[in-house]
Amino acid sequence: MKLGLIQVDNFTPEGYSERLDRLYDMADEAFSRGADLVFFPESYQYVTSSDVLSVPMKLRVMTEEWRERCASLAKKRGAYLVPWDFEVSPDGRVYNSSYILGRNGEEIGRYRKVHIPYDEMKKGISRGRDFPVFDLDIGRVGIMICFDNYFPESARILGNRGADLILMPLYGDTLKPGWEIRLRARAVDNTLYIASSQIDRNYDVAFTGVVAPDGTLVKKITKAPSVEIVDLDLGKPVLTHTSGSDQITEDIRAYLERCRNVEAYGGISEPVKKTPWVDIFCGKKPE
Repeated sequence: MKLGLIQVDNFTPEGYSERLDRLYDMADEAFSRGADLVFFPESYQYVTSSDVLSVPMKLRVMTEEWRERCASLAKKRGAYLVPWDFEVSPDGRVYNSSYILGRNGEEIGRYRKVHIPYDEMKKGISRGRDFPVFDLDIGRVGIMICFDNYFPESARILGNRGADLILMPLYGDTLKPGWEIRLRARAVDNTLYIASSQIDRNYDVAFTGVVAPDGTLVKKITKAPSVEIVDLDLGKPVLTHTSGSDQITEDIRAYLERCRNVEAYGGISEPVKKTPWVDIFCGKKPE
């Protein structure tokens, strides 16, 4: 498959509408260059208009108008488009989400960010409760968003459910070199591709790019704005020699699936003592 990567330029004063136009144009360019799938980064359109979160009814109208516009583009190009956006549910809850639009423009499915950091909690963002995997004609695709990557369970569940590729929209990160180490570890641990799309280059930590199932950095975009097309060979096995003999090779993903002893994993879901917020933050406390 051909994956379309876009690296936006966040160092501009553009407002909501102008930023949507930029996303649309960059996706259209990627499709014109043969991309089968393009996905958008987290939060880009709301950087200069985040106050809209306090008006759910207005937010619902904005997100639906953008979804319809993106659906028209996916249908026109006969390709997959994965926008990131807030989602206002029928009961009024607001989620941080990404959704997959199919080649005919119809919504195939949606992922709601499961791990919500403190600042999003304070804004009233609700937690998602599942990690779905979507069967596309190019392969099996899962999604995790930004902070989800701090939790190895996110990629593990997607890998267990057969994902060949994880899309990761994100704002950015400040933990260097930890961010790239985690990205590569998630890919290697689960023998799958992980593609990232980020907006904040202030810290030179996170990046827009792709890591292969063997941990190789396939692409890292360093210029913005930028559109890149990356060829991915989804489903190709990674062969290893865990026996120590070059005469014996195995598909490491299938091998680990056979050897994994899930009966010993109960401790993952055991409750842990949660530290009060006031004791978590050092120095100046967040509001």
